[in-house]
Amino acid sequence: MWYVVIFIFALLADQVTKLLASYRAGGVDGVTFKTVIDGFLEFTYYENRDGMMGIFDGLVSREYVFLISTSVILIGIFIYLGLSKNRNKWRNVTVALILAGAFGNFIDRILNFSDGAYVRDMIHVIIKIGGKEYFPYIFNVADMALVIGAIMLIVDLLFIDKDAVFRFKKKSEGGQSVTDKEAEESQPEAVEQESDAEAIS
Repeated sequence: MWYVVIFIFALLADQVTKLLASYRAGGVDGVTFKTVIDGFLEFTYYENRDGMMGIFDGLVSREYVFLISTSVILIGIFIYLGLSKNRNKWRNVTVALILAGAFGNFIDRILNFSDGAYVRDMIHVIIKIGGKEYFPYIFNVADMALVIGAIMLIVDLLFIDKDAVFRFKKKSEGGQSVTDKEAEESQPEAVEQESDAEAIS
């Protein structure tokens, strides 16, 4: 159950950093309270009412959209956990991160529902080219957990899972793939079973 530890750690890290950011900024939206690397990384307290990267900017009654969509995602994850068996370690870490990220922001949405269901953000990575900022968004630990979990899920589905799209066959010492070798080893057993069936008839 070590992946449960990852879930708890990510969720606690998200909530603690949000509390610290709010405290350091005095609860004032838009206040930069710490510059780590001038012109690149700073901590700015921001009350985000528009969703990740502002995707719901201007949407009417978006607080309800946030709660309903997040609830559906969480219910879906719990159904998956209840029905799925023999998940690999990579998949367990993936689910733990996505679950922690979803829960972390969901807690904010509920606590601040009467005020636009905002989420507390604080990490600002400044990417400027030619004086123009190409990533003007501020995010939090929950967002990081969601993005990392999503990337891990894509990698899992493409390369790691037993039914992955681009799964590579492992090679045995003789140069054969594991699946080919297993097929050859099973052939004598099949022939033997057929012989026994003919003898009985």
